[in-house]
Amino acid sequence: MKKVFTLILAVGTILQSCRYKTQDQGREKRASKLIKATIQSDSVKRGTTSAASFIGKTTDQSEVSKMHTCLGAMLATGVSKDKYALSQYSTSVDHCQRGQSKFVIERFLRHEPNGKSVFLIVDELDVVADYPRICYRKFQLAIENNTQGDYLVEFYDTNAEIITQVNKIWRIDLEKEKFVEIAKPKNLTLMNPDYVESDEDSTFTSSP
Repeated sequence: MKKVFTLILAVGTILQSCRYKTQDQGREKRASKLIKATIQSDSVKRGTTSAASFIGKTTDQSEVSKMHTCLGAMLATGVSKDKYALSQYSTSVDHCQRGQSKFVIERFLRHEPNGKSVFLIVDELDVVADYPRICYRKFQLAIENNTQGDYLVEFYDTNAEIITQVNKIWRIDLEKEKFVEIAKPKNLTLMNPDYVESDEDSTFTSSP
């Protein structure tokens, strides 16, 4: 009788031990899956993070108004009755020339009672500047059908009077209300509006 009881006790202990082992393995597997899922979820979130779109927003909305305005300039509209502007927004003044910012085409909507203009953002272009290697500026050019228009240009600023290293060009198409990238014309050179002649230039050097 003792032998039977001992055998039953031993078998019960083994089964209980196996059950705990199975439960432990199950917990480990679930924990492993949870860790993998968390890592994968974090990776997806990091990979898909991008600047929020401003298209369809107005300049008096908080998402836009809290940004730093690097640039704001009215655009030549031709025969269009609508008024448009080109603006550049960034999270800080430092990012205007070094960092991420957003160029936008804005259509005029109305004047506020305080006289402030409100615009609707119709298109945007996210850029990452790295002065002087990667710079952006609006130019009025006649490079398509000899018709002058507004263009956004990405270029290398060598602090020279003439810009020769042009990387990309976008036509600011107000009919389509879009930034339209175009092929860069061969041998394109631009006058650098930010060029400042050095005091050491021969023009300013007096003869002995």
